[in-house]
Amino acid sequence: MLVIATATYAQKEVAQDTIATSKNVADKEKMPVFQGYSGGMMLHAGYLFGKNPSVILPSGESISPQGMTTGIGGSLRINLWKHLRVGCEGYVSTMKSGATDMRDILQSGSYVRVGSGGLLADACWRMEKVWPYIGAAVGGGAMRTLYVVEGSETDWQPEEWAMLTKQGFGYVNPYVGMDWCMTKRVHLTLRMDWMLAFAENQLLMPTGPRFFFGFMFCH
Repeated sequence: MLVIATATYAQKEVAQDTIATSKNVADKEKMPVFQGYSGGMMLHAGYLFGKNPSVILPSGESISPQGMTTGIGGSLRINLWKHLRVGCEGYVSTMKSGATDMRDILQSGSYVRVGSGGLLADACWRMEKVWPYIGAAVGGGAMRTLYVVEGSETDWQPEEWAMLTKQGFGYVNPYVGMDWCMTKRVHLTLRMDWMLAFAENQLLMPTGPRFFFGFMFCH
């Protein structure tokens, strides 16, 4: 009798485990593809270096400024299944002459401005209070530079030594970040990325890290 009872109990446990497993599989199969969306704006600061357009000084020396850049932008994402998010982004970053390593050479009004935008995809782990994520973006942009070597933007005089350039590029932009869920609908997001730009003629290769801070609104 004891052997029969033990066998019956074991069979019941196996049956319950099978039912539970089947229920979990069914729940996963029933999970809708669309899990909501989120979007918002972020401020950022970083360091721009790489092969930037060079300027020829009156002395014949060629310089390519590098330095701190700041800007603003935003992103929009659609949440799919449990972890996947896809969307788009766009940012503008400006490096002014006073924030470059050539601040003693470039005059007031000089700048390097990068505008970029593209598609993104990342994997996000939606925990109770924090949502860490890792992903990448691909897209394109343009770099506009204005170098004023002599004179100033405030003197209202024609500048003899100045150069204005604009050139497009493509980029791959890996990033990592984390959302802190302030409420169900509002998230504080922190992100770090690294722009890797490429251009066919290799005249410019803007690259460097950027740190982002902003708010995402989730639905």
